[in-house]
Amino acid sequence: MVLTWDDFISGKMLLKQHLSLTIGVFDGVHLGHRKLINSVLKNRNGGISAVLTFNPNPRIVLGDKTFPGNISTLEQKTDILLSLGIDKVIVIDFSAYFSRLTGEQFLSYLLENSNLKYLVLGDNFRFGYKGMTSSHEVKNILKDREVEVDICRMADYKGEIVSSTRIRKEISSGTITEANAMLDRVFSLDTARIPQVPGDKTITIEKNHFSQILPPQGSYEVEVLFNQNHQSKAVCLIERDVLMLKTPGNQRITEIKFKTEKQ
Repeated sequence: MVLTWDDFISGKMLLKQHLSLTIGVFDGVHLGHRKLINSVLKNRNGGISAVLTFNPNPRIVLGDKTFPGNISTLEQKTDILLSLGIDKVIVIDFSAYFSRLTGEQFLSYLLENSNLKYLVLGDNFRFGYKGMTSSHEVKNILKDREVEVDICRMADYKGEIVSSTRIRKEISSGTITEANAMLDRVFSLDTARIPQVPGDKTITIEKNHFSQILPPQGSYEVEVLFNQNHQSKAVCLIERDVLMLKTPGNQRITEIKFKTEKQ
């Protein structure tokens, strides 16, 4: 189940059962995120497992001009989290107002509106106003609140920490197989709600419609998912301003899966 922050605050639905929780942007839901999710599930102890995440990406709201785009859309992210066994995904509509909350204020909201018993955070996670509260400080803040707090070291891949930033770099440079290895799944573009122009066995999509990061220009062998839920192999030509897909037909495409580097 996906909940908004308003659902969480007004519904008080997480007060009755013990809550096992992790917090983060979870862009891509990569190998490092999986460690946090596994800890949440392991420590559920008959209660509710949940992920609290943010939309849009805080870097966008805070005006980071270097942000290249998301790895996954909100719909992709919530679908993956629920498929991994998480009971509730709580989505905060991240805003300039929310960014001004201190870490302690944010934690107070959580404690007032849930029966939080277990919290696991990545060792590099920071939150609250200007990111001033570290995951390690949370242990001290909650030490008298009967909440078990774990700090989880992020996963490694080829001797370096797996991060959403690292995966974005791999996608933008075209090393798709490296990105997929850290995602533990195939990187895909969510096109379900994006305008598409059908042609003679082609579909054209303007690049400015995507919120996701795109691979570099070139020709890629991909798999596409159609509205009718069947898949087909296709060629995706990424040009300066558009993506052009050469497909068996001109049906609407809901997803483009990138398995390999460009041809």
